Amino acid sequence: MALKPEFSVMGGLAVAAIVFSVHSQATPSQSDIQALPAGTPDIDDAERKATILSAGVVSAVSLIAKDPTIFVIGAGMTIAMALWTRRSNWMESIGGKFLTQPEAAAAGTDSTGPAMASTEAYVPFQNDFAR
Repeated sequence: MALKPEFSVMGGLAVAAIVFSVHSQATPSQSDIQALPAGTPDIDDAERKATILSAGVVSAVSLIAKDPTIFVIGAGMTIAMALWTRRSNWMESIGGKFLTQPEAAAAGTDSTGPAMASTEAYVPFQNDFAR
């Protein structure tokens, strides 16, 4: 027994809002993802977990409501959020290009990420002015 069309669409939009909030809480913001080196494995893991959780929520709500419209809207939002996060993660922020296969294999390493800066040892309570 499906819901009435107006309730079905409202339920689908509510599930889409839940999917958006799951992805917003489970992954960093899009600007933070784009600022990281392309292909960061932690972002991939977080995106996959958020997508699986979102798919579970969409499936559960649509099965409880017995309404395919809720499933279609929720699944569309889940796919859109997953693609948006993946695109932000695999796009090189400097040149705006996708990584090739060899670049993707080396993503997040010294060859694609910034070089480590050498630092001096920290000495607590060191005062250069009292000498």
